[in-house]
Amino acid sequence: MDITKMIESGKKKPFWLFLFTLVFLSLFMVFCFGSSSSYSGFDFPFHYRRLYTLIDALKHGVYPSFYVDFSNVEGYGYFIKGFYSDIIMVPFAIVGLFSNVYFAYDLMIFTMTVLCGIIMYYAVNVIYRNAYTASIAAILYTFAVYRLYDIYQRGALAEALSFTFLPLVFLGLYYVLIGNYRKWYILAIGYSLLIYTHTIASVLMFVVLLILFAIYIKRIINEPKRLFYLLLAGVVTVLLTAYYILPMLEQLSSNSFYLDSRDPGGGAGYGKVGFDYIFWGFLSGVAYPTHELWSGVGIILTLCLCFRFFIRGQKTKLLRSADIFAIMGLLFILSTSRIFPWGRFPFSLLSFIQYPWRLYEFVSLFFAIAGAYYISSLFVKPKQRTLVMSFIILATMFTIYIHSENYKSLDPDGGKPLSVRQSLVEPDYERGYNLIGREYLPSKLIDISYIHDRKERVDHRNSDTQISELRREYNKTLFKVALSKSDTLELPLLYYLGYSVTLDNEKLQINQSDMGLIEVVAPRSGDIKAYYAGTTLQKNSFYISLLSSIALGIYIFLRRRQRTDETKFAR
Repeated sequence: MDITKMIESGKKKPFWLFLFTLVFLSLFMVFCFGSSSSYSGFDFPFHYRRLYTLIDALKHGVYPSFYVDFSNVEGYGYFIKGFYSDIIMVPFAIVGLFSNVYFAYDLMIFTMTVLCGIIMYYAVNVIYRNAYTASIAAILYTFAVYRLYDIYQRGALAEALSFTFLPLVFLGLYYVLIGNYRKWYILAIGYSLLIYTHTIASVLMFVVLLILFAIYIKRIINEPKRLFYLLLAGVVTVLLTAYYILPMLEQLSSNSFYLDSRDPGGGAGYGKVGFDYIFWGFLSGVAYPTHELWSGVGIILTLCLCFRFFIRGQKTKLLRSADIFAIMGLLFILSTSRIFPWGRFPFSLLSFIQYPWRLYEFVSLFFAIAGAYYISSLFVKPKQRTLVMSFIILATMFTIYIHSENYKSLDPDGGKPLSVRQSLVEPDYERGYNLIGREYLPSKLIDISYIHDRKERVDHRNSDTQISELRREYNKTLFKVALSKSDTLELPLLYYLGYSVTLDNEKLQINQSDMGLIEVVAPRSGDIKAYYAGTTLQKNSFYISLLSSIALGIYIFLRRRQRTDETKFAR
């Protein structure tokens, strides 16, 4: 994506006006909702912890081999990076090294908000070739009520950040299915960034991809090369994301977790709602159910979509595409209701998405594009467009403010001192160690109370076995063992594939105990050291993705250079 080329193509003024508005609205959003040191979103402590442990890993020089939050679950460790990629967070974690975790978190929200708007602007401007349409779509999408709900009320950082890269995936799909399919790499890059941000959004995006593939199947049949480049983009995406996908699959295949056995998110269709809440969703931004944290598509997007009724006589491909997005958005909203059969095949295959209203992320994108196109089709005179844009900006500010006030009024910790609020993000037993659904605890661990009651100790079977000098040193658990004969030891560490345990620097075979902890057989007395060393696949997958990124970068550079040479020759 070449932003500078777009700016230099004779459209400097519209872009810079849009960028100024975007930054202003992003600052206004941050001002209204306040610093992350006062957040109380449901998932916020979990994602705050991800950033905190990443900063800590950088301080100790163990990144990128860092996979386990060593100090969580009372030192038993929680395997998090393998299931929630942290690549997007790394630049902000580096900032956190020189400031603090709260500033880094705030900077991440602000930066990704601005980037979300820029990418959306670029994507819509390329597809619809209209800077005014692009500006409106970007503002509507970036400050959609559901995105605000994700950032603040839910504190669902991963899903909130995935908003940033969703438009890039759609731009890539446009190139492959409709436009210049030789720019297939945009799809690979966009999809890779989406996967590294939020896995569930990536799966839902694949469903959308299949729908769009079916809609434009005639074009693909007429130009079979498009299917080839779609598959090529898919293969390259797998290579680019091997660093995340392969270790995750390896870990899932090595053990059973709460994710497999307990439906921690509630199972298929857990978040289905009645039509009354869908109605409130259309009004969110100005009105909400009493004492309810709820969101939907939002009043601005709803009103923008209504402009379609005033468009007469047009039968263009662009209008058809906008209508397709509007219809898909309405169908997705219907899919969040109780009448949709999420518990039945084949929809039950998507039960792991936990909440059907995650589809509002895509509804926000669909409605933003459709609404922006409808508005730009109806209002074509400069004064009209200026007035409409001014109204959208003011309406956006109004909904941001109203949404922030609703958020604060339902904040259960709003009246507590800052020091107390900050302490709420620290994991402890009473708050379930801030693991939310605890999806990645080993299934054999019946209840976390076992760990809390067990405390920090090494269990053994022989009565005369002695354990001494048990201590933690960041990512290492150390102790001395004195034996009269071989004994089985259960360590105060949750079992995850990739741990290494040595006795006087000699590796011991690791097993999983009946309670989901690490268990080893010590043949003699000596010094035990346990630490997370990682797996061969984890290490190799890093180089696969790194080399693939370099190769793709070289390919893009050579291709652009070739196009430049061809242009010079034509002149």
